[in-house]
Parts: sequence; structure tokens; C-alpha cells
Amino acid sequence: MRSASWLLLSLSLLRAQAADMYGLDPVNTRISFNIRYFGTPWVSARFPDFGGQFVLDRDGAASRVDVSIQMASVDCHDSYWNDRLRSPDWLDVQRYPQMSFHSEHVEFQGSDRAVASGELNLHGITRRVELEISQLSCPAAGAAGDTCSFVAHTRVKRSDYGFAHGLWIGGNQVDIAISGVGVHRDAPPRNVDGAPAAQSSSATGNLTRLR
Repeated sequence: MRSASWLLLSLSLLRAQAADMYGLDPVNTRISFNIRYFGTPWVSARFPDFGGQFVLDRDGAASRVDVSIQMASVDCHDSYWNDRLRSPDWLDVQRYPQMSFHSEHVEFQGSDRAVASGELNLHGITRRVELEISQLSCPAAGAAGDTCSFVAHTRVKRSDYGFAHGLWIGGNQVDIAISGVGVHRDAPPRNVDGAPAAQSSSATGNLTRLR
């Protein structure tokens, strides 16, 4: 009995060591969306104010993804469109200040791909979506390195979240993309050149809320 207990404890410790938590680096992560109409880009924008983390556990079921986005930060480099996107006719950021994704299951497809299935809450409505993850590059368990990079993508319909669409206001299909860098929770964020990066107060606050 004692040997069996030690075996279970050892397996639990190994699993805990295999699961690594990363916080999204606000400096080197980009979250954006793109609306197409008749196959051509109609409006694109990004959300610079966000927070999130993910757990990587290739050998178990502990993997998860959690992201929260401040909708008022939407930016398409055009003041007219920024105001329009924030208005009640579009994102209605005063009434719905956040968009969030929380995964329920992550399935790996080889060494650099995965699908995170979960719930996307947007505009006061929650729907199940699949976040397709590719170009996943993370240090192996026990290897040196404190960053993990990836690209993620999902596609939703505006009509599923109560948004109008049509001839003058763009198509129904929305592509949401994340080009991300995760930093091990015990390591500071880094710039592209590898130097430690200073976080903005808003991004730091979002990361703290999600931990």
C-alpha cells in the first residue's frame, strides 16, 4: 500500500512539472479581427488592452486558455471608425466592456498544433467556438527558455452575437486572430530583442485579474 501511494504521488508530481503556465506578453502579442464582405477585407482592427494566460500540459488534461479583452481599446488607426466601432451600433463598449474566451478542452495535433474548444462571450452572448492554434513553439519540459509563441484563429458570425450585418455594414463572417507570445509566469515579459519589457498598467492589471 505504501509503495502504491508513493507511486501515485510521484505521478502527480510529474504531471504538475509537465504543466507550465504562461501569461500573454502585452508587448509582443497582437489580438485583431477582420470582417470581410464578398470575400474582400471590409474593416480590420486590433485590441491592445487585454490579459490572459494559458497552461501547456502535453501529457495530461490540465491545458487551458483564458483571454479577456477590453473592448474600448479597439483601434483601426482611424478616429472616425474607432468611435463608430465603440458605439451602440457596433460593439457597444459601454454596455459590454469585455470579450472573453475560456477553454474547456485542448486537443494537441502533433508538436505545433492544437485546438482549444471553449466559450466565447461577446456582446452579452456566449457561444461555443474552436480556437485553432498553430506554429506552437515552446521549450520542452525541463529545457531552458521562458517564452512560448503561437498563432491562433477562430471564425464567428456576427448574427450569432446579436450584431447587425448587411449591404452597408459589412458581412456576417468575422475572423479573430491572436499572434501571441507567452511568458512563463515566473519570468518577466521580454521585447523581441530579448530584453526585459516594461508593461503598461492596464495590461498588468488584466494579467493580475486572470491569475
